[in-house]
Amino acid sequence: MREKDYLEKSSELLKNKYEEACQHLDQGEFEEAEALLREILRLNESFAPARNKLALLAIRREEQDKAREELTRTLKVDPDYPPALTNLGSLEKAEGNFHRAKELYQQAIDKNEEYGPAYNNMGVILREEGKIKESVKYLKKARKHGTLTFSKRSEGPLYKEPGCLIPIILSALVLLGLLYWFLLALN
Repeated sequence: MREKDYLEKSSELLKNKYEEACQHLDQGEFEEAEALLREILRLNESFAPARNKLALLAIRREEQDKAREELTRTLKVDPDYPPALTNLGSLEKAEGNFHRAKELYQQAIDKNEEYGPAYNNMGVILREEGKIKESVKYLKKARKHGTLTFSKRSEGPLYKEPGCLIPIILSALVLLGLLYWFLLALN
């Protein structure tokens, strides 16, 4: 089920608490977010979005084992919840299990063909594997469905990236041309 479906079936109280928890999470106020999410689960223990957000909290706190446990609980409540499948895929990717990560991203896409983060993550992993053409296909779908992010692959300085050499060289040529023109104008 999709997050919006959960919210449509929930009480106003639960919706408001969830929205407030998401705001706290986005602002880095983890304790407040966690307290609200746990309160939501006391009201409705099968509210998968709250469980998934608890997993995100654990990921942001770099508690991967705790995140994996929470995602497993989320998927027991709703095995078809795309955000939980995608987040579990991201944990697998972080551990180097690219094949398993791609399986989970594809499951998320199969469950909701409009879930952009799964397309984005699949596109990124394919790019990292050197499958550029396939990657672009998924990243275009991610943009279409509202999610597109890139992670910087290289830790080195930007000017050492191969794609940056052309603008640097062109800029240097333009500067040399302007300097030459300036020197000619002085004579």
